[in-house]
Amino acid sequence: MPEQPVIVAESVSYFIQSRPAPSQPWQEASGGVWSWDRATALGRLADRRERQPNWEHRLMRRITTVTEQPEPEETQR
Repeated sequence: MPEQPVIVAESVSYFIQSRPAPSQPWQEASGGVWSWDRATALGRLADRRERQPNWEHRLMRRITTVTEQPEPEETQR
């Protein structure tokens, strides 16, 4: 019987999406991938809302899970 996968790491980070109007798609800021811990992201969200009051902004959560599982013997040949 194969061994069950084991979760070896899980992380949570936060990022901001914005859009100029409800009819527009949500977008992350250009120029790179930005993600922070929750406290930093909330501060960045408040800054963004202050700088662009006519836009919609939302906080997004990214959950990354890493699992490990032995490769079956029959596929190692």
